[in-house]
Amino acid sequence: MKRELPQIYQRYLATRRDANLDVGGREALTWRGFWVGIFLSFFLAIGAPYGNMIIRGSYMSLDFSTPGAIFLFLLLIGVLNTLFKWGSVTFWRASILAVTATSGILYAGWPLSSIDPASPAVSLGAFLLASAGLNLVATLRKTSLALNRSELVLVYAMLLIVSALCTMGLSEQILPIITAIFYFASPQNHWQEKLFPHLPTKLLVDDGTGSRLFYEGLAVGTQDQIPYGSWVEPLLWWGLFLTALYVTMVSIAVILRRQWMERERLAYPIAQVGLAMIRGEESDRLVNGFFRRPSMWLGMSVPLLIGSLKALHAYSPGVPVMPLQWIFPFVGRQTLQMTISFAMIGFSYFINANIAAGIWVFHLLSKIEKEVFVLSGLKSTQKIGFGVSDYPFLAYQGVGALLAMVLIGLWIGREHYRDVFAKAFGRAPHVNDQDEILSYRGAVIGLLGGVAVMSSWLWFMGTPLWVSILFIVLALLIFIGITRIVAEAGLAAVRSPMIASDLVVQGVGSAMVGPVGVMNLSLAYIWSSDIRIFVMATCTNALKMIEEMEPQARRVVFWAMLLALGIGASGSLWMIFHMAYRHGGINLNNWFFQGLPAYAYNAALRNIEPTGTYWSGLGFLGGGAAIMSLMMILRQRLPWWPIHPIGFPIGANNMMNFVWFNVFVAWFLKRLILRYGGAANYKRSQSFFLGLIAGQVLCNGLWLIIDYITGKINNPVFWV
Repeated sequence: MKRELPQIYQRYLATRRDANLDVGGREALTWRGFWVGIFLSFFLAIGAPYGNMIIRGSYMSLDFSTPGAIFLFLLLIGVLNTLFKWGSVTFWRASILAVTATSGILYAGWPLSSIDPASPAVSLGAFLLASAGLNLVATLRKTSLALNRSELVLVYAMLLIVSALCTMGLSEQILPIITAIFYFASPQNHWQEKLFPHLPTKLLVDDGTGSRLFYEGLAVGTQDQIPYGSWVEPLLWWGLFLTALYVTMVSIAVILRRQWMERERLAYPIAQVGLAMIRGEESDRLVNGFFRRPSMWLGMSVPLLIGSLKALHAYSPGVPVMPLQWIFPFVGRQTLQMTISFAMIGFSYFINANIAAGIWVFHLLSKIEKEVFVLSGLKSTQKIGFGVSDYPFLAYQGVGALLAMVLIGLWIGREHYRDVFAKAFGRAPHVNDQDEILSYRGAVIGLLGGVAVMSSWLWFMGTPLWVSILFIVLALLIFIGITRIVAEAGLAAVRSPMIASDLVVQGVGSAMVGPVGVMNLSLAYIWSSDIRIFVMATCTNALKMIEEMEPQARRVVFWAMLLALGIGASGSLWMIFHMAYRHGGINLNNWFFQGLPAYAYNAALRNIEPTGTYWSGLGFLGGGAAIMSLMMILRQRLPWWPIHPIGFPIGANNMMNFVWFNVFVAWFLKRLILRYGGAANYKRSQSFFLGLIAGQVLCNGLWLIIDYITGKINNPVFWV
């Protein structure tokens, strides 16, 4: 029997696509949104790497929680927008605002001769100064620099895109990896004799000094000795590949949007905090509605207090610190880690109860499965670096389940995807894509063209063509799977159980991939290793908020996203490049400049010796796919099926040691409130949990600022 959406629901969706913001928010995009969005994107791009490499405080763009984006957005709606509204009432108020901003900035930066142009504080001061002047001019023209809801959506979408690039997602990985092999090669690690013959020299930077200047820094006053010329060709080649990758990711997000949002009605828990802040903006109210909720302030105070005590402890060891992590024995040699992250609890509170139960239940079951492996002596000789690194067979099982989840999801949505491709090739004029940020024709061209460019790029660099295509397809399927988990389960921190590079090289066998292919796929760790944050997932969350914009304004957002991609990549690369040549890379973040490059090249060294197909691992992959398929079928067929299978692919992942207890706490509290307080009290309680998110983010950001002012380093507050 053919299954399709009921006609009454299809009519509802058709009207919903044309829906926009409330009457108070029906305002078009203007230059103000781009002015603020461009600056905040640039500030996040340079500020996030500066914070974790120079100040060495809390990470602000490490995971899908995107604390840097939320922190800047809170400052925008809570401080800047409020001041711009207040100052636009009269010319005198705008003048007072401009004079105060100018005086404060000059006082903070005096004497001007000692200012470091590369400091994020200088960029912030310049923006505030220029904004105060622009607001003064706008007031004379009877308008304001305050942003409306549509413009806030634009700014937040740009910040989410930048978050995926400025640290873990790209910039802190690419520059060290493409230089490290020349600096760290030694007789002991055998890189020179075994890896150098297979290096794709077009992709690596050799400045003639063995990258010594990049890792040890330049002497004061010798900045003119930076070998810019040696960077041009490698960055151009990588720029071509990465542009194709990110265009492909955005295109896939556009193709998936309607199926996930309108047909399957995924919850997008991570997007709820941004939506709450945007919906609280009213043109006739000075203070954003998000800050007029007492329960939000109550929730915010908890992480602010506990986090501030921890931060003060670094200044004065006598300040008491509340423990937030405990480890208990569980089964045999297995232990349970219970870690409190207030933001993680806040995000998890918006997860569907069955999904939340599936996440923590499958994590506990994975502990039992690991103990069974220990008792039976079943052990793999392979080494998996990311994901389930301690039990490689479970990595294969998890990635098999993840791939099965994606493929079954594509099959379930085949009607929509068939319409998308038919519309792209001019065979479905009845399909309406006016509410998308990009036409379906553009999205399909972006997808097919991006895959072709990336596969050809790898083939041109010496990877066999079939390996190139297989690797790109598997990598994109894994990205889609993690994006689905982020959109449906709302996990603010999650990893793939296994990455595409390891799956192809170790699963298929390095003998079939070839030594040059092994080398190229090891360099792919730049963009496909940890994948704790990437453009497809952040773009998908941004599309959830863009759904509330007027349809005719959405196409503009696509170009804003491309602009954010350029700003995020160029700004963060410039900052890391500058810091490395000024301070020396070995004096910056140890993992990005030493640990990750060493792992990438040691993995290439291990895998360059020819090995055959790893049938044992592929057997676990097939088993994981079969179990996942069965559970998804049972969930579709049996209404009483209690546990959502989405937790199965990621249950054994090491990241879940940190995540699971927060999901359990949120699930337990939600069940209590719904059972004894009802839906109305659950709705009211959401503000408290949004406050937990905002409070943890504010605590991280405010202490980064305090540490910057005082010169304190190594004072991280909250991890996620």
